[in-house]
Amino acid sequence: MCEEDVFRKAPMGFYVHIPFCNRLCFSCPYIKHQTDKSVTQRYVDALKKEMSNYAARPYVQEHQLTVGYIGGGTPTALSTDQLVDLLTHMKAVFDMKPGLEISTESTPLDISEQKASALLAHGVNRISLGVQTFIDQELEDLGRAGNAAMIIDAIKMLQRIGVPRINIDLMHGLNGQTMESWHQSLQTAVDLGVSSVSFYTYMEFAQISTKRRKLPPVPPREMVDEMFIYAAEFLTRNGYEGYFGDCFALPGQRPAYGSVTWTEEMPIIPMGPTATGHLKDYWYFNEPSIELYIDAINEGRLPIAMGKQITADEALRRAVMLGIKSSRLDRKRFVELHGVDFAQLFPAEIADLEAKGLVRLTDEAMEVVGPKGWYYMDNISKAFYSQEYRRYPQHLGANISPFIIKAA
Repeated sequence: MCEEDVFRKAPMGFYVHIPFCNRLCFSCPYIKHQTDKSVTQRYVDALKKEMSNYAARPYVQEHQLTVGYIGGGTPTALSTDQLVDLLTHMKAVFDMKPGLEISTESTPLDISEQKASALLAHGVNRISLGVQTFIDQELEDLGRAGNAAMIIDAIKMLQRIGVPRINIDLMHGLNGQTMESWHQSLQTAVDLGVSSVSFYTYMEFAQISTKRRKLPPVPPREMVDEMFIYAAEFLTRNGYEGYFGDCFALPGQRPAYGSVTWTEEMPIIPMGPTATGHLKDYWYFNEPSIELYIDAINEGRLPIAMGKQITADEALRRAVMLGIKSSRLDRKRFVELHGVDFAQLFPAEIADLEAKGLVRLTDEAMEVVGPKGWYYMDNISKAFYSQEYRRYPQHLGANISPFIIKAA
């Protein structure tokens, strides 16, 4: 052991939420607001104060930021100057590992070459684009501006300026979508050589879409399930490796955020409204309302809305559950982190999952068996919930502000 070992800072991640979109989508369940310049600058100023508040904490100062994610909303709904301001401030107040992976979400409409170049110059090295489909009619029915040619041009622009990793999100189960059109979108993604592809089942929220024209029906449930299996097998045949169930990356291109933060139980600083994180033994998320969030920050408080201390038993269960969600849980590393082999903790649960062909346990790791296991990823992870938490439904980002009791 040397001096560096004694005083080496522990790794830490961060999540920053940007709750603005230039165009609201029918299918997004997350809390977001139409971009309003009178609000965005106040929000950026508050977010910088929240960063400074965390950075001043002794616990945070014992860590180094090694991975981060900027999500939304659409982070690139902010101006180039605002994005640069946030990234510059973050680097000034936090200890950030050189070359750490920073991902940001965007859309083909919101990512100009100027903005992308500025992000790249200030440390963002992974951009995730909400593409949804490469079929013009499906884009129109989805209420998305632009067309497939514009999307392809945006991806090629990111590749040309040197963005190291480009992820695209696709959707299956869209109005009027067929197996043939689904294949065409997947084939286009493969032909473009993007580093990773994520695909999600389409959901529509009626309060946004009531004024839309009559659309063709969505595919039947059986076809939507078939689309999932087809995509998993197609991407695997084309050299992509599965993780998180519905995410696939080329070898060596799997994102660190999620993969590392989940399997390593890395602490995460949550910044921005609705941002979720966990520090020390606490899991919590922030105030959903932008105005209440800004008020809390300007009063010098962290905008924590709700949370819970994690017991030792729940921490172990959580580590196994998140490891499953990242497709592979290393046994040796788990023992190093937690002092016990998860296979000895949950023999009945693992045996049941193996019997169903959903996981494979070896001397080295427990792995989810695809494509069947990828499809049932959430159900597999829930096998490790305690009885207390199995009865709670999972939320979809609903606005809980009216239900939060404020301290006097």
